[in-house]
Amino acid sequence: MANLELLRNVPIFARLTDDQLRLIGASLGTRACGRGETIFHQGSDGDVLYLIVHGQVRIYTISQLGQELSVKIFRDGDFFGELALLDGQPRSASAEAMRPTTTLTLHRHAFREAVRTMPDIAVQVLEELSARLRGTNTYIEHLASHSAPQRVVRTLLDLADQHGVGEQGGTTRIDLYLTQDDLASLAGTTRETVNRVLSGLREQGLIQIERARVSVLNLPQLEARLELA
Repeated sequence: MANLELLRNVPIFARLTDDQLRLIGASLGTRACGRGETIFHQGSDGDVLYLIVHGQVRIYTISQLGQELSVKIFRDGDFFGELALLDGQPRSASAEAMRPTTTLTLHRHAFREAVRTMPDIAVQVLEELSARLRGTNTYIEHLASHSAPQRVVRTLLDLADQHGVGEQGGTTRIDLYLTQDDLASLAGTTRETVNRVLSGLREQGLIQIERARVSVLNLPQLEARLELA
């Protein structure tokens, strides 16, 4: 029953009936990961879809030069690892738990059967994949057209948009656990650059950082700062 309640909160399963949810729930497993644990590696065989019960996971790639680049962060209610299940190809990226994380797991045969017999799942998966593709294209554009300091500011703005929680006084708290190394990987730059940019933004009263939690104190001013970074 607990798994069914969790499934109801996952967007790709939101339109299913209770009977359909029970059918999928019967095929679910669980996996618990510690902070920093690799869930799967780029290039490995992929036969499992992951649904995050609670925690935080980053998806990252390794370039031919060995540079690590984070492309997405997922949290409670998100799913990841679906591409390898759809096309049967090796994993296109790696996944790592950024915090202690618990996931539900759905193996390829059960996932493909669910997609085949329940059209609503297929529609939801396609919609989510389209949104992620658009986001990836925008991300690549930012990497190519912005300087390193601009990419740090852009990353903060994007995270505030995707994971921001409004608080009193117009503050937007980014509801993620983020180290400077995490931000450097997301922005495609060095930790030193991130440290310098964050220090400048903090001195200007645009952000606040407390225990790996970043809050944007004034979004319009931070957006304007993007042109000056």
